[in-house]
Amino acid sequence: MLKIKNKAESNAAEIYINGIIIDNNDANFVQLFDDGENYAWPADLKKQLDELKGKDLTVYINSPGGNVFAGVAMANFLKRHDGNTTAVVDGWCCSIATEIFFACQARKIPANAYLMIHKPSSAVEGTSDDMLKAADTLDTIQNGIESVYQAAAREGVTAQDITDMVNVGTWLTGNEAATYFNVEVMKPLDVVACVKGETPFQHAPKNITLKDANDTVKNRADDKENKCERLKIDMALIEAEEALA
Repeated sequence: MLKIKNKAESNAAEIYINGIIIDNNDANFVQLFDDGENYAWPADLKKQLDELKGKDLTVYINSPGGNVFAGVAMANFLKRHDGNTTAVVDGWCCSIATEIFFACQARKIPANAYLMIHKPSSAVEGTSDDMLKAADTLDTIQNGIESVYQAAAREGVTAQDITDMVNVGTWLTGNEAATYFNVEVMKPLDVVACVKGETPFQHAPKNITLKDANDTVKNRADDKENKCERLKIDMALIEAEEALA
């Protein structure tokens, strides 16, 4: 669930996008079993933004990604916000969460935090025609995501460079991200990693484990006790269930 800190004495506020990005229907489901603490979804962000009209926002992100269309909607909400927006990566910003990051006007990432970009994925059953249609749809989605990266790329970084990184699945530290994208590198943060389970992504750096949002932002937000187990959900499976629904 999104967390918000509204600085009443100033024209500024903070929003925290922590955990897996899900659509509004899935949000209704997860809230039946907990408070949705380890998830973020469009309707929640829209509600927060409606309450913060005209305020300058700092958006802290710590997310492994999730549902493509939900992430795109959240990115568009931030683009339309009528105040200045600054995105800050708290620990990791992966998959469709990167589109939310790049939707903000200013982007900051600590030297020891991570961006991860990769190809969208899905699952389909049916005839060969269904398979081909699914492949075409995924290619269209990838083109849209890459256009966001291209718009944020530094001079000299080509569209092919972006495509190559997406195709292989690329992890970038803050310093590495700054060689490709217009981002500001911050001093390293004291990040505590949750070592339960394995990262669901391919080609992850060996020192990457499933970072829990509560650990990473504990000095900024009043988060509850860690729930690392929830981040063991395979994000590729979530996208498989949702992307072509």
